Amino acid sequence: MIDFDEIINGELFKGCDNKAVEKILKEFSFKESLFEPGDFVAMQDSVCSSLYLLAEGRVLAKMTSAEGKEITIDYLKSPNILAPAFIYGSKNYFPVSLQAETHCRLYTLSREGFFKIMESDAAVLRNFLRIISDRSFFLSRKLNEFALQNLTERIITYLKFRGKISNVQDVAFIFGVARPSLSRAISMLADKGIIKKTDEGYVLS
Repeated sequence: MIDFDEIINGELFKGCDNKAVEKILKEFSFKESLFEPGDFVAMQDSVCSSLYLLAEGRVLAKMTSAEGKEITIDYLKSPNILAPAFIYGSKNYFPVSLQAETHCRLYTLSREGFFKIMESDAAVLRNFLRIISDRSFFLSRKLNEFALQNLTERIITYLKFRGKISNVQDVAFIFGVARPSLSRAISMLADKGIIKKTDEGYVLS
């Protein structure tokens, strides 16, 4: 049994006409899927033709190069929309692979059904556009971290936006570097007094 209240109470449907949205959700292809740790929710370069709503759990967004090098782009926690910017694109393919890190529950809605919801409720349209804009900003910042900054600069930038590094291994995956390399860079910044270690993790001094 699909819990429509759980879905509508998420960020995407904030401020919408709940009853009207629920009615449309029931009219279109809408299903629930469960994933266990290690399962792939979606594969890089596969078609993205539905709205993916992560209702429970956490997934890893990973990108693999032609040479087989894998980089973890981000950790996505529920509630969240997966790959929202690619649903209506002329080339609507997943740019990354999405892999369940924990037990996950996912809802999918056809893009035609979601388009009807946005047509009928301006609040949903505004929320969707804001989410896409925020995600684009994140991706542009991520590109800057990978292309223009060295490792210590990336650590500082990460702390400015995220506040702390509580798990060095997780951040190493995000940066696409070995944990020992990241640990050495963190130690160097700590020795210089640029960052410091607290009970919650490493933070800017």
